[in-house]
Amino acid sequence: MGKNKLVNDAVHGHIEIPALCVRIIDTPQFQRLRFLQQLGTASFVFPAASHSRFEHCLGTCHLAGQLVRSLHSRQEELNISEEDILCVQIAGLCHDLGHGAFSHSFEVFMRESKPSMKFKHEEISCEMFDHLLKENNIMSDFEREGLGEKDVQFIKDLIIGGAPSEANGRGAEKAFLFEIVNNTRTGVDVDKWDYLLRDCHGLGIRVTFEYERLICFSKAAEVEGEWHIVFKETEAENLYEMNHARAMLHKKAYQHRVVMIIDRMLVDALLKADDSTEYTGGDGKRYKLSEVHRDMTAYTFLTDDVIHRILRKPTGSGRLEEAKMILNNIFKRNLYAYIGELQVDAGDGETKDELEEKFPEALCLTKRVGFGSKEGNPLEEQHFYRRGNQEAYITLRANEVSRMLPREFTDVKLYVITRDSCQAQRIRDFIESKRRRPTEDQ
Repeated sequence: MGKNKLVNDAVHGHIEIPALCVRIIDTPQFQRLRFLQQLGTASFVFPAASHSRFEHCLGTCHLAGQLVRSLHSRQEELNISEEDILCVQIAGLCHDLGHGAFSHSFEVFMRESKPSMKFKHEEISCEMFDHLLKENNIMSDFEREGLGEKDVQFIKDLIIGGAPSEANGRGAEKAFLFEIVNNTRTGVDVDKWDYLLRDCHGLGIRVTFEYERLICFSKAAEVEGEWHIVFKETEAENLYEMNHARAMLHKKAYQHRVVMIIDRMLVDALLKADDSTEYTGGDGKRYKLSEVHRDMTAYTFLTDDVIHRILRKPTGSGRLEEAKMILNNIFKRNLYAYIGELQVDAGDGETKDELEEKFPEALCLTKRVGFGSKEGNPLEEQHFYRRGNQEAYITLRANEVSRMLPREFTDVKLYVITRDSCQAQRIRDFIESKRRRPTEDQ
């Protein structure tokens, strides 16, 4: 195994990658991430937003190391070992190994092609991590660094946002480590810090939250019998800025109207090409697109190149030709027609159902922008400490932080589009007639 490597990152500057992480990076399974765009189809709308999962994972590894080492240096009593630190960094590095082609668009495709299956990229990341270790004989390198099977399980539990257990060799006093890479409780984690900074950099949008302050003013503490990462009370507004940045990115980029239309077209194309697009597994068996996750050898070759794989296929079934036509229409900017918006309030559910029943080619795309990864305000579950009284931990409601913060934490609207542009005017007239319809009170 070689030495630590210095990497010049576009967001964080020069960062040092541990030698064991370099060993993982230099494998086909990890190099695959170079060919998965972080923002899926967003680059069709924002040309500069073409950064990859590869660089995001390097950045997350770096931030994970910064946070855990910061806690270690300030709180020796936590007994954070060098093995713990290395495992946290590896989890940050490998947390996105399981993403499919065009990232979250592939998850939509999987939900629609396999409605009974719950496809989660975090779980596939753990499967790919096991495959990576086996195929590249990396366990011997783990052992040289003092890591064993329990540490491998620890890394996978960090990726999925698990908890201490006998299987991962960590006790309840180290539960706070599970909030660093994937914080399922409040959503405050280094994965989010990196993608917010990196996506804003690629999109040309300024970000206002300061993760450096969060690292400086964080500590691990036992709160109501459980160990969590807590922040100084003065950083409450900084955390709200973080989630505000996330909501802004959803509004301006992730759920931009045209991005959502292209996403829908891509998913339609993948569904039509499912049976005719195959990848070869380790046992020589062929897996169609919706089943490629069953074999990690096959999954290693699933990248954003899937659209060119479909387009390169010789003339085939009617569904394959329809898939090719949709993909070519994306390239030619011949997109599904946009009709208008429906506000989500009383009565709109009936309008949506009636619309889709009357016009089979009409679609309602749900734009749901939340303030965090959960409904409501997840930061009300975040604990803080106060200067001068670092043993008392508090939670803060939004109005206790600032009266300028939002009172509603979820915004929902529907974009109405149609696959058949000839129906566009009829659908538009139908929606307008519903808006003009007098209520019973009138």
